Amino acid sequence: MTSTFNLEEVNIPEIVESLTALLFAPVIFPVAAAVKQPVVQTAIKGGITLSERCKEAVAEVVEVFDNITAEVNADLIDTREQFKSKTVSTNLTDGRSEVARDLMNVLSDCNTEFGRMTDGVVDLQLLVPLGLGALAVRQLIEQGIELDEIPWYTLAWYSFDMFIKLNKTGE
Repeated sequence: MTSTFNLEEVNIPEIVESLTALLFAPVIFPVAAAVKQPVVQTAIKGGITLSERCKEAVAEVVEVFDNITAEVNADLIDTREQFKSKTVSTNLTDGRSEVARDLMNVLSDCNTEFGRMTDGVVDLQLLVPLGLGALAVRQLIEQGIELDEIPWYTLAWYSFDMFIKLNKTGE
C-alpha cells in the first residue's frame, strides 16, 4: 500500500507564518493600539523579520529533507535492482542467510562473553530458558491457571523447548 501523503502539497512556510501570527497577535495588537511609539513599531518589524527568517529556515530544512529523501529512494532502487539480479542462493550458506549468520555470530560472542564473566558457571543457553521458566512461574502465581495473553503453560513449554534445543548434544 502506497502512502497518500504528499509533502509538496503541504506548504510548511505558510503554516509556520500562520502559527507565528496566531501566537504573537494577541500580545502585539493590544500593545500597538495602546502605545503608538517607535519602540512598538520596531518590535513589530522585528517580529515580521523573525517570521521571515523562520520561513526561510523551514524552506531550507524542507529542501534538505527532500534531497535526503531522493538519495534514500535512489539507494533503495539500486538495492532492489541488485537484489533482483542476484539469486537468493548466493546469499545463503549452509541454508542460512547472511543476516542469520551475523546474528548467530553476535549471539555466540555474547554467550562466550557471558560465560567468561561468570567464570563458566552459567551461559545464555541456561539463562534464557530459566528466565522464561521464571516468567511462567511468576504468571502462574499471580494469575493462577487463568488464560491470558501469554499463559503460564505457554511460557513453561517455551522454557522447556528452548532448554532442549539449546543444549542438544551431537548425534
